Amino acid sequence: MQERLIKNLRNKNGASQQSLFPQQLELTPADFTLMLSIEQELNALGFMFSVFGTHTIQLNGTPSEVTEGQEKEIFEGLLEQFKHFKSELKLDTTETLARSLAKRSCMKTGHPLALAEMNAIIGQLFSCENSRYTPSGKATMVLLDLDKVSQLFL
Repeated sequence: MQERLIKNLRNKNGASQQSLFPQQLELTPADFTLMLSIEQELNALGFMFSVFGTHTIQLNGTPSEVTEGQEKEIFEGLLEQFKHFKSELKLDTTETLARSLAKRSCMKTGHPLALAEMNAIIGQLFSCENSRYTPSGKATMVLLDLDKVSQLFL
């Protein structure tokens, strides 16, 4: 997902799902300033919003990756994750935003999936440029030879 988000940011063509019932978010002054400083990048990802007050925005649309009903939570979490990654990883804004949205909108551990969803995820994984590692550097798969398998059962 992160690679797709980076492409969307660079090409400025992220798909946005318009909200039937736009939500208002009151942000801290620091988060409001941060949000305004990366407004173009947020729009490129698919977030559509308008200033609605001193530190309040109206969220009118979100990227298609955002689950319906979690728009406010994802947006606020995206800003928090962005601040964390920006201070910890020292990456450019594009990479930091893509990583932040990917992390905040990913499926949580233990979420049950249908077979078609599992196959879609595997297909997406192997279409990535680097399918061997997650954005945080963890291995996505491990190859076990017969010796290693036999050691597991001893």
